[in-house]
Amino acid sequence: MPGYASARAFVGPLREDTEFMSETDIYRKQHAEIARLVRGVEVFLSPGKLPDDAAAARLKLSELAAKVELHLAMEDGTLYPSLMAHQDPQVRDKASHFNNEMSGIKAVFETYSRKWTEAAIRENPGGFIGETNKLFAALGNRIHRENTELYPLLEPNPR
Repeated sequence: MPGYASARAFVGPLREDTEFMSETDIYRKQHAEIARLVRGVEVFLSPGKLPDDAAAARLKLSELAAKVELHLAMEDGTLYPSLMAHQDPQVRDKASHFNNEMSGIKAVFETYSRKWTEAAIRENPGGFIGETNKLFAALGNRIHRENTELYPLLEPNPR
């Protein structure tokens, strides 16, 4: 599968205990859900599946887009502003760096999602596969880096 496969392993284990949940657990759970939805789209990323399964691929892509939009809105509206006001300058600097570096992914994802309608997928399956693989690699990289570089700064017992 595309570049996302290597990042999939870095979604990481989720805490099963409900006695303690860190403030990052909801974001980690969303990352796991995004990875599951990515795998649902990846099933269609072969020329043999498309263009016949363009409608099903678009449906899965719509599910993924909704989850990514919610996740990014939560991060942009709550997580990153909170981190950039954190008392620890290391956390503030890291959050600011992440926010600046990765802020473009939202616009890229929205443009991609609007571009790849069912008809567009059917007409250009190779283009859809290529763009999807690149986008999933970027998304997987963001998830991996948040899980391994950013979230541990906020956790009393880093994973």
